[in-house]
Order: sequence, then C-alpha cells, then structure tokens
Amino acid sequence: TAKDYYFDSYAHHGIHEEMIKDHVRTNAYRDAIMGNQAALEGKVVLDVGCGTAILSMFAARAGARHVYAVECSGIIHLARQIVEANGMQDRITLIHGKVEDVQLPVDKVDVIVSEWMGYALLYESMLDS
Repeated sequence: TAKDYYFDSYAHHGIHEEMIKDHVRTNAYRDAIMGNQAALEGKVVLDVGCGTAILSMFAARAGARHVYAVECSGIIHLARQIVEANGMQDRITLIHGKVEDVQLPVDKVDVIVSEWMGYALLYESMLDS
C-alpha cells in the first residue's frame, strides 16, 4: 500500500543522512530546542516519527527528564544504536510503531517534537498520519 511504501522508504539510512547533512535545517531544529531549555527541563517529551532520534537527543541534552521516541520504519534499529553510542539510553525510550497505534508507558507527555516537515512538507506525506 502507499502507507507501507511511505514507512519503508524511511527504513534506509540514506534519506536520514541527506536530511541530517542539511546543516541549516538540522541546526535550526537544534537551536530551536536548545534555545527553549526552560520549556523542556524536567519534562517528558514525545518525539513523533523520530527517525534517527536526533530531536530526541537534542531534547535530552536540553534537559528533558525522559523522551519517548516513536518511529514506524526500520530505521529505529539504527536509532537505538545511535542513542546508545551517545549514552542516552537511560533518558530516551525508542518505541517501534505508528504513533496512532502505540501505547506509551506514561499517561501524558509535556512536550511534543516532530520533524514532520522533513525537507519538503508534501514529499513526506505525513499530514495523513
């Protein structure tokens, strides 16, 4: 189906590498999160469509108490390795599945972050999910 194709297209690291190497874009996300540390400090954060978990790691560095990172594609396996390599596995929990279908281990979150625009809002086709 089209939805399967969408999520499968994000399973490969190449598309994530392309987005992360867009330094203007990545730095804008970093600066927005790090520049709002007061809003994140001690909070529970949900990262929707976390990909490689870059926003999750920014949120953890900004002082989030815990980050729940949800990703439907197979890139989540690489994200786990990245989170562990950065020593953040105690503050970031990665959850494999669609955000609409997963059960978070908490009743509520304080902050939601998402890279839903990607590098072209309509290309990502995330408006449906």
